[in-house]
This record gives sequence, structure tokens and C-alpha cells, in this order.
Amino acid sequence: MFRLQETGHSSMGHAGSPPAGSPGQRVQSIPSWSRWHHRLHRSLLASPDLLPSGAALLVAMSGGQDSLCLLRLLQDLQRLHHWSLQVFHGDHRWQPDSGANAAHVQSLCATWGLPCHLEVASSHLPSEAAARQWRYGRAIALCRRLDCSQLVTGHTATDRAETLLFHLCRGSGSHGLGSLRPQRPLAPGLQLTRPLLHFTRQDTLQCCQALKLPIWSDASNEDQRLARNRIRQRVLPELEQVNGAAVAHMAACAQQLAEESDLLDQLAREALSTMGANQSTSLSPQALAALPRALASRCLVHWIRDHTGRDPDRRQLNQLLLSLSHPKTTDQTMAILDGGWRWRWRGGCIHLQRGEP
Repeated sequence: MFRLQETGHSSMGHAGSPPAGSPGQRVQSIPSWSRWHHRLHRSLLASPDLLPSGAALLVAMSGGQDSLCLLRLLQDLQRLHHWSLQVFHGDHRWQPDSGANAAHVQSLCATWGLPCHLEVASSHLPSEAAARQWRYGRAIALCRRLDCSQLVTGHTATDRAETLLFHLCRGSGSHGLGSLRPQRPLAPGLQLTRPLLHFTRQDTLQCCQALKLPIWSDASNEDQRLARNRIRQRVLPELEQVNGAAVAHMAACAQQLAEESDLLDQLAREALSTMGANQSTSLSPQALAALPRALASRCLVHWIRDHTGRDPDRRQLNQLLLSLSHPKTTDQTMAILDGGWRWRWRGGCIHLQRGEP
């Protein structure tokens, strides 16, 4: 499915083959209300700020099972929530059948009576990161042009579990492990919203099958050179053998970590304000050392980020925390940070300053 991040999804069929069902005809015998409709509707009623009634939504659509399930459910629930719906498909031309994929999405949207906006990359995008950046830029520009307040994607609990494992392997802290949140700011006045995070990929597949929706396959999901695909196809199945609810548990863990990380951020901001460090490049080591280690660490991250625009890596952060228990009475450089910044002891205080040429 189309993503604004690296995560992908598995889908039915073979790449380039005609998807099950015809996008040129409205499929008959589709239930007007299913357990999938009820599940999403109930979730949105419980979290009314996620997709507010009457909001202008731009739905990122690839034609894969997750985005297809999302779009169908949103359109069927539109009469109850009064959204305006439009569709965005980004073709970065990585696959030889990308043009056929785009035509499929456009045909499907025409059948369902939804405006579809196609963006095609004008040049080769060399990496997943470049493709993601291109999609972000196109989607944000389109939202502004269409006056949409929400960019909606079909990320699922399975994507969140994969992301948690991916960041865990990279050594991320609670902020990274809690990523892929239900909603986050994407640009001023624009939210990135993921309303299917309580669905698994198996749920979206069953929904598409029950509603007889034509799924388009993405061959890139089978590319074993991509770490996320190896996690999806090798690691997750093994974990589900250990516990059949592993995906749901990992997604719930990611949500809990996100909430705890937000609380720690709030406490760190309040502590920095109490220290008078919000606007100062000097910090009292005594005040910092008096805090619990987790809070002191988060204070340092925010303080350094606010003044340098950079995040310290874990090695630097551990070095800085360790130095708090061994304060220096003489001027001494303790760490060299990215961007030419230095962490220095001077006059019994911690200072951030630009490095000397």
C-alpha cells in the first residue's frame, strides 16, 4: 500500500496481473454494513478528534488491501460523518507496472465517484527515503491546494508492530519505539491520520474479501533486500507462532510507549523551564543531576535540540549523563556534537557553544 513512511504491506495476486474484480463495474451483493464498518465507526466515535465530522480528507491510495479497505469504509461511513473525500495516488515509477497501477486506482475512484489526484515522479528516485520525501512533498502541496485538513493513510497494527521491531533493532528509545501514532502534525494546519491502527493486515484482507474489493499487488513487498520485508515475512510469522496475538500486543506496546514518551517530554519541558534553561545555552549540572536519569536524559535531548537543531546520539547522551556525576571545575570540552557544537564545562556549569575553527 502507499505509505508516507518505509513500511509496505503484503497483498493478493501477482504484480502486474489483473486484480480480482473489475474496477470498471460496481461490484454487486456487497453488504451495506459489515463488522468492519461497525468497528471503524465505533472507533471514530470514541476518538472524535481523529477524523472530525465535516473534515476535508485526502486519502492516500495505492490500490493495495490496506488503502483499499480504508477508502471503502470511509466512503460508506461518509453519510454519518459528513466528510468530503478525495484521493491521492503517488506514482514514483519504481515498478514497470506502475502506470497500470495508477490507471487501476483512477478507474476505481471513477466507479466510486471519488475525485482522484495522480502525481507522477518526473525523475528517478534513488532510494526509499527519496521516494518517501517526494510523496510527503506532493501530498502536503495537494492538501494545501485542496484545502484538506487531514491526510489519511491505511497503516495498520501490523505496520506498527513491524515499525517497533525495526526501531528496536536500530537501538531507538521510547520515542522511536512508539512511532506510527494514530495522528501527528504533518505541516501547519495539516494532520497525518491513521484510523486503521486497530486493524491488522489480516483484518484488511478479510474486509476486502468480504466486500469483494479488487486488490492490486505491489511486487516491492516481496523484495527481501528491504529490512522491513524481512521483518514482515520472516520475523513476524515466527513471533505469531509464539503468541497468536503478538501483533496486537506489540501495537498496544507501541501506543503505551508513545503515551509515556509524551508524558516524559512534558515533564522535561517543565523541568527545563524551572531551571531557566529554555532560552539559555547554559545549564546547571546540579539541577540536572537531581532528576531521575530518564528525565535528565530527556531534558538534555530537548535542551540540545532546541539550541542546536540536532539530536545527540545515544553514545553522546550516555557520556553527558555520566559526566554529571563527575563535575569539572576547570574548563573542559566533554563532547563534540553534530553541526560543530561542543558540550563544555566552564565555571561549574554546562555550556553549549559552536566549535572553534
